[in-house]
This record gives sequence, C-alpha cells and structure tokens, in this order.
Amino acid sequence: MESEQAVNFYRQFIPSLAAHLKEAYPEVLYAQHIADEPTSDNIKSYVAIARFVKQQCPDIKIIEACHTHDLENILDIWVPQLNFYKEGYDFYRERQKQGDETWFYTCLAPQGDFANRFLEQPLIKTRLIHWLNFKYGATGYLHWGFNQWFTGNDPYKETTRMNEEGGNTLPGGDSWIVYPNNGKLYGSIRLEAMRDGIADYTLLKMLEKKNPELARELCRLVVFHWTLYDTESDHFRNIRHQILEELSK
Repeated sequence: MESEQAVNFYRQFIPSLAAHLKEAYPEVLYAQHIADEPTSDNIKSYVAIARFVKQQCPDIKIIEACHTHDLENILDIWVPQLNFYKEGYDFYRERQKQGDETWFYTCLAPQGDFANRFLEQPLIKTRLIHWLNFKYGATGYLHWGFNQWFTGNDPYKETTRMNEEGGNTLPGGDSWIVYPNNGKLYGSIRLEAMRDGIADYTLLKMLEKKNPELARELCRLVVFHWTLYDTESDHFRNIRHQILEELSK
C-alpha cells in the first residue's frame, strides 16, 4: 500500500476484473485471496490491503487460509487449518451465524490421527475429510496442494521434499493429488477418494433435509469426533448403503 504505482494499478485492475467476471462468467463464484495465512505479526498490512480491495469492489468476497481470529468484518470466507478449526470451533460457528462462510484446509498439518491426504494414511481418511465437513458444518475445502509439483523433481519418483520457504519436510502426498502428463492431468486414487467423499457429503446434506437426526447419527457412526473415525471398510459401506436406502424411499 506504500507503492503509488501498485495502488494506481489495482484501482484500475480490480473493478475491471469484477466487471469482466460479471459479463463473461456470471455463473462463476469468485473470491479473492490476498496473502496466505495472515498472523498477528502482519495483521495491520493485511487489513489495509483487504479494505482497499473492498473499496474498489464492495461485492467481492475475501477468502483466506488463516491462523488468526483478528479478521472479523474483513474476511468473508474463513479457512482455518483443520486442527485450528477444532481449537476455534465456537468462534467459527459464531462467524457463520454472522453470515460468514467457514471452510477448512489440510497441508503438512495436521498429522497424527487427523484425516488428511498423505500417501501413508489409509485411503478412507482422505474420503472422510468431507464427512468432517458435514459433521462440523464447514461448507468448503481448500486444496493444498492440488498440483504443486517441484521444479526439477519427477512427481512419479519423488513424493516429497524440503519446503525451502518454511524449512519443513512435506509429507508424501501433501503437495499434489494429481500428476502431470504432457499438458494433461492424471488423477490419483486419493483424488478419486476425495471425489467420493464430496459425493458422500452431498448425500448427507440431502438426507439432512429429509431426516436431520438420522443424517447426524449415521455420520456419527463413522466420524466419532475430530480425530477418531471408524475406518473399517465393511462398516463404512453399510452406513453409506443406509443413507442411499433412506433417500430412495
């Protein structure tokens, strides 16, 4: 915001972008990210930029992966890391009551018993990410990473590497869930599991409209709480079959 050149550019660019999206892609849902994972150390500059963006286009939604609660009346879509969502659950539910959206995301964390998308985890845990969405009321999931391949690495041979920016070793499968193929994408089995989980979420939301208590109970029989799940495959298929049977009546 200290750069006159940058401010001048964005005063022209942001309204032009909004007008273009409205005219050319009216069906597209668009939200604006500003700076990844704002914290108390950079909150003032983040707020200044976000307010500037809103001044140029009041209707634009601000979305952010966030590690702080100090962004009330700034963010429209809160995206805490899954473990931070757990720790601040009451706060995020209150933000939803005030009209904000809450998603969550996973990355190299959380680990342990939390659902994530690592290669070393049971595949069903990737699918259950979206059962957590249903159980705890999150309405979206932000991908880290979808196709964050590293320059000079063959993603078919190397599953991870050191994150030079953060100094962290990224777990296998953390950085991508699709694979490159001459300008095309190959989906992984983890991507298929995520798609199935999204379909499960849709079915649970459909059942919730018909029988909310049953939807919550069937979800509870698979996801007991944030870090404890029944991952036995026959049990899972039986619960999903019950959902389908109930919806077919």
